[in-house]
Amino acid sequence: MKIKENFRFFLKKAPGPWLCAAVAGVLLTGCGTQPVWQDTFYTMDTVVTLTLPASDENRTRESLEALSRELDCFGAEGALADLNATGTSRDALLYEIIAQTAVLEERFGNGVQLSSGALTRLWDITSAQPRVPEETDRLAALSTVGDHRIRLEDGSITLPPDMQLDLGAVAKGYALDRIAAQWQDAEIAYGVLSMRSSVLLYGEKPDGNAFTVQIQNPDGKGILGTVTTPACFLSTSGGYERFFETDGVRYCHILDLSTGCPTETDLTSVTVFTDNGLKSDFLSTLIFLGGTGQLEAHLHAQDYKVLAVDTAGRIYCSEGLQFREAEA
Repeated sequence: MKIKENFRFFLKKAPGPWLCAAVAGVLLTGCGTQPVWQDTFYTMDTVVTLTLPASDENRTRESLEALSRELDCFGAEGALADLNATGTSRDALLYEIIAQTAVLEERFGNGVQLSSGALTRLWDITSAQPRVPEETDRLAALSTVGDHRIRLEDGSITLPPDMQLDLGAVAKGYALDRIAAQWQDAEIAYGVLSMRSSVLLYGEKPDGNAFTVQIQNPDGKGILGTVTTPACFLSTSGGYERFFETDGVRYCHILDLSTGCPTETDLTSVTVFTDNGLKSDFLSTLIFLGGTGQLEAHLHAQDYKVLAVDTAGRIYCSEGLQFREAEA
């Protein structure tokens, strides 16, 4: 059995002078000479790189660490652990995440659902001991999935007795939304927060230039190209960094909730650029799962942009996204 990266918490997602933060799928570049304050730390089971014009006295780090504790579906404590254990909660943070995701599911369908916790635990793909479950166990876990069964009413969340939530498809994006609001309240002029697969590009750089994002080639061979963009949120989904292999079969960490098995999509990488972190996180997973057969409509969306790569190396890019392919 071969295991590639042991990131257990969220199943999806080298500092330099301005913005050079390595993340899963993208590399932020365009470094200039402006003085910055940077911090690199580990939380939400990922390496986080923070770039700001001056120290924020660890307020961002503390906020992310608090969110990590509350949203960890594998932990023994925290709001999500309590909800999964008791089936009920009045936690405002969880309520907001579930409600926002429900709006996206209403628009885009149920390819991504938060009620996949039983399947996540069964496969345990990002742990040190992933496994291929028995079919009977897989089907039993699959039968517990169904976000329409989550009841939200007057600030209260109620789950069916058999349901477990896993917020991995949206948690990093939601965390970026919280930090963006925190930075706005603090009147921070600009900043970059990289959580590997999800990134916040905030405000306006002192030199007035746009942000530049290098998209990594999912085949591991250098850079696919660069995207020039104003401030935004972006998230990347792909199966090339988190997977395990056994008996010659590779199993991606992203589960197809129509089968209860790891996805067999014909896309290798999807990056979504938009104005909301949770939406970028949700959509990158949804589009990746849908494959090229469902990609066309997303490429023409008005409120988000997509850059995708398929298994044959073909690149798909939304009109209006300023992408420049790297020279061969």
